[in-house]
Amino acid sequence: MAAQGKQKLSFNNLAGIEQRWQAPTQNAADDVTAARVDPLGGGWLFDRGIEPWWDPGSSFTPGLDTAKFKKLFVSKVDALFVWAKQNTEQVYYIAESGGALYYFWGNKGSTAPANFYNDWVLIADDRHIPKLNEPGTQFIPYGNRLLIINGYDKPLWFYGRERVRDFGFTLPTPSPEPLDIQPDYLDGTDDLNEGVAAPNFASNSTIGLGFATNDDPNNFDYKMTFITDTGSESPLSSPSGISWQTDSSATQRKFGVVIKNLPSGPTSNGIVARRLYRTKNQRVDTVAGASDAVYYLVNQINDNVTEFYVDVIPDGQLVDTAPSIADTSTIQSGYSFGATWNSSIWLGGGSSNPTKIIYSKQGLPEQFGAFDYFDIGNTAGGAITGIAPYYNNLVIFRQRAIDIIRVGNGGMYQVSQLNPEIGTTAVNTAKLVPGVGLMFMGYDGVYAISGGLDGGSAISVQRISSGLAKEIPLISRAALPRAVAVYSAKEREWWCHYIPNGSLVNKRGIVFHTDTAQWSLRHSIDEADSYLWAYTALASDPSGNIIIGTQPTWTANPFDLELEPKGYLVGLHVWSGSPNWGKELALTSITEASYVYTTASVPKPLCRWQSDWFDFADNSIKYRIFNVEMEIIGYGDTEMNLTWQNDYSYEVNDAGNQKMSKSEKLFTVNEDPVVGADNGASKNYFAPGKQALQESRRMRLRWDVNTGLVDTFKFTVSSATTFHVLGVDVNYEAVPMIPLNQRINLQRGQPQ
Repeated sequence: MAAQGKQKLSFNNLAGIEQRWQAPTQNAADDVTAARVDPLGGGWLFDRGIEPWWDPGSSFTPGLDTAKFKKLFVSKVDALFVWAKQNTEQVYYIAESGGALYYFWGNKGSTAPANFYNDWVLIADDRHIPKLNEPGTQFIPYGNRLLIINGYDKPLWFYGRERVRDFGFTLPTPSPEPLDIQPDYLDGTDDLNEGVAAPNFASNSTIGLGFATNDDPNNFDYKMTFITDTGSESPLSSPSGISWQTDSSATQRKFGVVIKNLPSGPTSNGIVARRLYRTKNQRVDTVAGASDAVYYLVNQINDNVTEFYVDVIPDGQLVDTAPSIADTSTIQSGYSFGATWNSSIWLGGGSSNPTKIIYSKQGLPEQFGAFDYFDIGNTAGGAITGIAPYYNNLVIFRQRAIDIIRVGNGGMYQVSQLNPEIGTTAVNTAKLVPGVGLMFMGYDGVYAISGGLDGGSAISVQRISSGLAKEIPLISRAALPRAVAVYSAKEREWWCHYIPNGSLVNKRGIVFHTDTAQWSLRHSIDEADSYLWAYTALASDPSGNIIIGTQPTWTANPFDLELEPKGYLVGLHVWSGSPNWGKELALTSITEASYVYTTASVPKPLCRWQSDWFDFADNSIKYRIFNVEMEIIGYGDTEMNLTWQNDYSYEVNDAGNQKMSKSEKLFTVNEDPVVGADNGASKNYFAPGKQALQESRRMRLRWDVNTGLVDTFKFTVSSATTFHVLGVDVNYEAVPMIPLNQRINLQRGQPQ
């Protein structure tokens, strides 16, 4: 039994969230909202807000194009990716909303309509808008290019600036068309037929094709391929044949084969060259077996426009053979997931290929061999739901399992099952976190894949979110594919934002703080303000800043002046040290050139640290709590509030506000100087040259609560301004009062 009498429960450090009934420590929290771990010595620091990534200034004039405005500032952001192009200083902030895929250059300091849209570059339009059960667009960097896929639209190969093209070879290569050869034209017996060519050379010439002896048949077959700017080669076309033979001394010559209307590759596929292949002289017509013949490279035509070519290269000079079907083939455009790993592009999943994974040749990202694939449908685990590289492993997420691919003996790829019971559909949450591993959201919590580097360390997957016992069940399993996450090296946190049950948009988030291996939450304390946490996409820039894509909220039609519409979370935002929560856009006028929106800062929503229920390690006696002392870092003349509850009741008791300043000097002429106009709230207002500025400092604030006798106790400190909590002391009295025996009521004649 615990000691009786007046006592103190003291904790120097307040822990993160621990929501299990039997928490391993009593300094844990039931809720920590919108906080970060202080990098200068610990504690929970509530100093974060958001600001527009593209600052609209005090007056925003986006023009009169309502369709474009809706896509950018009314529709939710369905995808977000920050791409730092390799070997350049270029950084692209790519977003997708309203079916438009685009990026911004950044704010150039002006909000004129022309300047704003010069900073906005459209990559593609009229794209598929993902449903709640679809992960949406995936971004796959490969060198200084970016592959963009979603399983519905054509895969895009983005180079930066305004250059984008279709990815890969999805259609067969067209065949070359050699013109017929007419040898009898040379002996004067016949005129040259229309559509026939007859360039010819002496029988002893070092150039030219065919045998120059009488009645000796000549037969050649041709194929073509396209070469993209990545060096990848398309599959061989179908064969086109040509044959002839000489029958007189006048026609005993070699010939050149003319190919007119040489096929050009699609301009949308980045074709920079074409290769012409042919067989050696097969002597007899072998059209039936032309596909199986050996083809040799005749020439590479280093453009995509030349329409006329004459082949005069004799068989003896043909050396390099054509690629086989094992080297290159067409691919489908419906793959939903992908990754770059081991110098190849890996694609898999999607409605047409739910269990198939294909991979390109190393260094040739668009060249996929016909036999370079895995089909994992023969093992339990369901469809592929994501692909992610993890050091020397490629992780394949499935509905009910996790597979891995790695390089085995002899350089051959091997696929095996990492875990046959853990699966996920939340591929957008899979992020590599230093010191932890590959973190992702599963159906019943957050998991981390760790180990696996060569040297004996076995790869494993473990759940690491046991303390989020109340939060995890709130996540909508049906909408799990729309969950998003980001790791920030600057904030040193993995942040996952998801759709809760009963909602259609991501409004709640969990955060893993790597410095302390603790959890916190990001959500609205007041349900009426939940729209301020509608974060539908997350990304991190090269500096570690967290970029936020949102679901904007408009109070009315954003183009109807009479309704006085106001917009919140409009455009991309940045998680920062701002004291505000972005800007409000209010339609105030309409000119001949633009709608005019006046902006104003949005106040920061309430943040809090809420304790778990204290049972004082012994629920066999009663307790009377006198006060709560909070050790904090004071940052200025702002207030904190404390409320308390007892015995698992939802009834909240308000202990009042406290200024974050030294209590013994408060409301005296010696109190900390307050910056601002004299409003009667202080006796010491800061005046330049008269008072010295002071640093933030450690201090204690006390709230008296004076509960009756209780079994358990819980408190919450909160503020809408910056505050920083370190530790807590709870002063109480333990009173001997063992639990009553309910059978006593029966002995006194009371009903059961």
